[in-house]
This record gives sequence, structure tokens and C-alpha cells, in this order.
Amino acid sequence: MALYYVDTSALVKRYHVEQGSDRVDGLFADADAGLVTANFALTELTSALDRKCQEGLLGREGLAQVLAAVAQDILAEFWLLELDRAHVRLSQALILSHHLRTLDALHLAVILSIKDLHPVLVSADIQLLQAASREGIALLNPETV
Repeated sequence: MALYYVDTSALVKRYHVEQGSDRVDGLFADADAGLVTANFALTELTSALDRKCQEGLLGREGLAQVLAAVAQDILAEFWLLELDRAHVRLSQALILSHHLRTLDALHLAVILSIKDLHPVLVSADIQLLQAASREGIALLNPETV
């Protein structure tokens, strides 16, 4: 079984059709794919979807339906990793070494904590993908063929 760490930039593609949505949907449909993310990705995803609502790309009723689907998917499909002090400390070092944004550094810290399981980072965030590659993490950008 392959283990995929799905960051928020990829999770959004599951719930809002955009470039790369089909590849993310394919991971959800793959019975041999183990899906993992950090618990804070739920907050980050809610924020991203709310922004789409504020931009008029998603209605309020649609937002409520999408958030219900998120809750169902997370319970059924994901292994959620809890953020702890070690992740926070490592994220600080990752910010300084890779010049990452806060949540990207936290995602990378969580991924690195399970590096022995050989996770594949699923992300459309180029800066995070580059930093993860330098840290020896396998990558899947759903926006590329």
C-alpha cells in the first residue's frame, strides 16, 4: 500500500473542481492508497473553502454541503496526525532552512515525522514541493501530468 500525505492545496481539489481534481479523486478511489494529513489541515481547508465562498465561487449552501462531505471523507478515508511540540520546533528550523510559510513548514514537519513510512507528498504548492524534495520526500503534484 502506498501512503499519501495530502496537503491542503491538494485537498481543496477534492471539494472544488480545478486543475488536478481528477488526480486527487483518483487517490480517493484507489483502494491501495493510504491517505494521511495533519489535523490542522481541516482548519486550513475550511478557510480555503470559505475564501471561495467569499469570492463567489461557492455558495453558502454549497459550502455547508462541501464541509459535510469533508467531515465524512476525513472520518472514512484519512489517518489524521496530531500536531505536537516536536513538529512546531522542527517547523521553525524548516522555515529558516527553506524559507517556507508557516503552515507549509508545519505540513513538512509532520511529513518528516513519518518519513520512515515513505509517504508521498500530494501538493500543488511549488515551494513546499521543492522543500520536501530537498528533504528526501517523494512527490506528486496533481496539477502536472
